[in-house]
Amino acid sequence: MAGEQTNWKMELPPNLPMPVFTSTEPWQSQRVGALAIYCSDGRWGDAFDEFCHRSLLIPRYDRFAVPGGPAFLASAGGEPPGRGARGQLEFLARVHGIERIVLIAHHGCAFCLERCGGNERDCLPAQIDDVKKAAQTLRGWFREIRTEGYLAMRSDNALSFHRLNL
Repeated sequence: MAGEQTNWKMELPPNLPMPVFTSTEPWQSQRVGALAIYCSDGRWGDAFDEFCHRSLLIPRYDRFAVPGGPAFLASAGGEPPGRGARGQLEFLARVHGIERIVLIAHHGCAFCLERCGGNERDCLPAQIDDVKKAAQTLRGWFREIRTEGYLAMRSDNALSFHRLNL
């Protein structure tokens, strides 16, 4: 990728304070070309990572975490789909070489509950429809990028992921 260097080391400025933390994870210079779009609800983040890593076999991926995830890209209230998101997604697709987009909606999403004004079970059909609309929007923007959708469900403390037919 243009502008990317593999053996890059930066001289830190002399007035930079001592680090407060140093990660044990090594830097991974190779991009995988995958993007996951999901809700920013932090209670689901580790499960989304595990699903992408262990089930979809995506070792690393770009993240676009916003309230509602795919619902953010779906048409709502007459506003254009993904208002404000298209430019950032076009940037990621172009600069990060995105070849695959994974959409994940989750059970009990507050963004979706507020929009549909119902309980979790009543909102599920709307959430599934939002994933389909988001996929349709993304396919219109990025015809060459593979898009897939999933619904994450919760039953007590157990979390499961279900592929949606888009």
